[in-house]
Amino acid sequence: MKQSTNKPEPMYRTIGELFDHGFRIDWVTASFITITHFVLLVATPLAYYFAPEGLWKLMLGWTLVHAFVGSLSTTVYSHRLIAHGAARYISWPVHIVFGFIGQILAMQGSARQWAANHVIHHSVDRTGKHELDPYSATWFTTGWRNFLWSHMLTYFFYHPESKESERAYASKNSAPLLWQERLYLPLLIVLNFLVPLAVGFWLAGFVGAFCMLMASVGGFILCQHNTWTVNSVTHMWGFTRGAFSSAKNNYIWMGPMGEGNHHADHHDFGRDYRNGFGWSGWLLDPTRYVILLLNALGLVKGLHRASKRQEAEIIARRQLNRAQARTQNPLWQKWEAKLDGLRNDWVEATQRWETFKAEKIKLEKMQLPTIELREKLDKLKLEMEVAKRAMRARRQAFFDALYEMRVVQFAS
Repeated sequence: MKQSTNKPEPMYRTIGELFDHGFRIDWVTASFITITHFVLLVATPLAYYFAPEGLWKLMLGWTLVHAFVGSLSTTVYSHRLIAHGAARYISWPVHIVFGFIGQILAMQGSARQWAANHVIHHSVDRTGKHELDPYSATWFTTGWRNFLWSHMLTYFFYHPESKESERAYASKNSAPLLWQERLYLPLLIVLNFLVPLAVGFWLAGFVGAFCMLMASVGGFILCQHNTWTVNSVTHMWGFTRGAFSSAKNNYIWMGPMGEGNHHADHHDFGRDYRNGFGWSGWLLDPTRYVILLLNALGLVKGLHRASKRQEAEIIARRQLNRAQARTQNPLWQKWEAKLDGLRNDWVEATQRWETFKAEKIKLEKMQLPTIELREKLDKLKLEMEVAKRAMRARRQAFFDALYEMRVVQFAS
């Protein structure tokens, strides 16, 4: 079985070539991003210099809270809940707090358009149509162009229309998303500009209004760049490449609330409400705790997650992709069938353990006499323990074979 390298060939040498392929500058968005960044760099030092005594603390706090709320809303709401459908049910309070307030503070377009673009970004992993990726980090022949494009410049352009993008946009048609999109511009003006102006004027007149406006501008720009690092940094630098995409696990970047450090895991199973497999996923993914809290409160229901079997398949495929890329072809051909067999053994053992686990959950819900229920549960627990040991043994056998193959290659 041939493994995929998941590293698409560059499509362009320069950004200027995009104009020959249907791209046009979005002057409104490009001007807004450019002007706000220029104002931030020039006016923020002045705001802090002329701020009345003590106001700088409120300014800094406003900026950090603004960026935090916007970033968290982007990852919890627009990303996991809306783009990927990580929950079957989302209540109106979640839409209001995270969509009509938090996502507005993020200043990254309507949740509907954001989610549609992200659906296309993920779809290219399976379709191979990398030319459709709205913020690809692999289009260009040089790393700095890939970084600039995926991180920021992509938002300066109108992208060519496609049936895929139209379908993705049309699919995000729930009432909360339609209302959020209709109200996006007035809410953006009120929350990002009028509210900080009013608060600042109330506290310290016109100087205070100017200072708090700069604090708000700093907040949404910090949030923007924090989110954009997921498109650039996590697709360009890391330790573990995804099984189906260019995304990588770097286990380091915590800025986007868990989106940045296990991005390969996310691309390999995007619908998961979590953003990382194993213990490191639990440790480095704050967003999952917010979603779990919402679930505990009944505000979202029916969370999706990868099964242990699906996780095993993904991890095994990554290992095989990596091994094939690093192994001489004659040696790989000798070991490929054995490795595939050991991979299948591991996956089957994992599936067997999950079957027992599902039976245990079903049995616990049955209305049976106490003694009979206890006997059946004890028997099932023994079978689960045997299955777990088999699952771990077969996983170890798979990794032992990979190690043995590497030893053979180094020895030859």
